[in-house]
Amino acid sequence: MLFFVCGLLFVAAEIASFVVVADQIGFLWALAILVAVSALGPFVVRRVGLGVLAHTRERLARGEVPTRDLLDGLVVLIGGVMICVPGFIGDAVGLLLMIGPVRHLAIRTAGRRLARRVQTIRTDRWRVITVGSRPARFRSPPPSGPPGPPLGPGGPT
Repeated sequence: MLFFVCGLLFVAAEIASFVVVADQIGFLWALAILVAVSALGPFVVRRVGLGVLAHTRERLARGEVPTRDLLDGLVVLIGGVMICVPGFIGDAVGLLLMIGPVRHLAIRTAGRRLARRVQTIRTDRWRVITVGSRPARFRSPPPSGPPGPPLGPGGPT
């Protein structure tokens, strides 16, 4: 329900922004800008996305885990979707997400908000992970003795 209300508010804000811009520069010019940005958006996303992909490949070649680069790619994808959907607010946010420092700030901010909402509590038998206000319980495996032989090639079948 909240997602639906937020979606409606976003659409209303996009329509209001179009009306304001069209009032300032004219309807046809506002429409031309929306079409041009939506048409040129995929080229911008492709260029930025290829840069992120190249950096990810470099890190993989060095044997590093490209966690940050994968998040960069996800944010570029989200920004690309926002650019391709017509609307001045979505275009502005999408284009801002194509700028590296802004993208990294968005990732850092989202990570902090998520870290505040997620809390892990361990007990003897249960591990409780709380996200927001809904706890979820998972049964932890019982403590065992010394580790057994490894599975896989050369291990027990």
